Amino acid sequence: MATLLQTVLDRWDCSNPVPLSGDAGLRQYFRVDHPHLGTALVVLYPPADPAGDDAYYEYRALQAYLDPVVRVATTIQYDDELRAMLVEDLGSTTLEQRLTVHPEEELRWAREVGGLLATWLGLLTEGAPSRAFFMLRRFDHEKFRFEWEYCRRNFFADFLQKDPPGWLDRMMDDVHNGLESRTHSLAHRDFHVRNLMIHGDRLVTLDFQDARKAAATYDLASILFDGYWDWSAEARGILVRSVQDELGWSETLLWEELNLSAIQRNLKALGTFGHQIVHRNKAHFAPAIPRTIRHLLGHFQRVHHGEGVLAAEHWLRIAEKRLLKTAGNVD
Repeated sequence: MATLLQTVLDRWDCSNPVPLSGDAGLRQYFRVDHPHLGTALVVLYPPADPAGDDAYYEYRALQAYLDPVVRVATTIQYDDELRAMLVEDLGSTTLEQRLTVHPEEELRWAREVGGLLATWLGLLTEGAPSRAFFMLRRFDHEKFRFEWEYCRRNFFADFLQKDPPGWLDRMMDDVHNGLESRTHSLAHRDFHVRNLMIHGDRLVTLDFQDARKAAATYDLASILFDGYWDWSAEARGILVRSVQDELGWSETLLWEELNLSAIQRNLKALGTFGHQIVHRNKAHFAPAIPRTIRHLLGHFQRVHHGEGVLAAEHWLRIAEKRLLKTAGNVD
């Protein structure tokens, strides 16, 4: 990888690479000095998986589609052979960091996020070519089962070190069946406060290459019940109303679907967080596990599922003990 990075630096006349923490994927990010721009980011993609989607080309295609409508990072140069990109340096302030430092701005940014959610559901869904790869790719039963198995393996078996209860397997079948017929809207697919940056006074969207058709409430569930941030009740209301107004749904209809999306999305997220902690020793994912379990607890309370409430409280106790035990062993 060092040889590849040096080749890219030489080709684009960049220097002084500083590695960045990146995201949950296998991409590598480096902030570099650029002779004309000051700084920029080099992104190195792993080799393509012959059996899977190619995040490198999908990022490039989606960036071209999204750029006229929503603010995304500008691609300055790219090299298909090396699977590398030079992209605009947006700084280092995620929405999570901005909200932490300036909590008084929460409602302002909630309105911005709500506008983005409405744009994905409205203009970006309605304007997308029907044969575009991201409109042909959707949440179907196979994808739902894959994500549930990922959660079972990485969160329950590897992190909690216990099997999920049988009732949860049955519940997830019902959730998947309920959501599969609702996959009509283009979704970012990983819409949370670490994938939104603040650049100047604008919100910038990152990590959108896995966009696909999903239920209309999928992205709302992702950020409303975010593993990285707890919104105030007023901010949550802004987010919900933004989607409700765009869809023209009643509150009852919205929450009927949102509860399903939230359960599915949060369990998938727990699989990701478990994998990052157990297998990749990524400490910055640790606080997301108890927060996401608390979200699940709330979902079970809303749908009046007593076994789910008791189970989530139990998982929370186990998770907190496990995180304390492993705190000294992660980077």
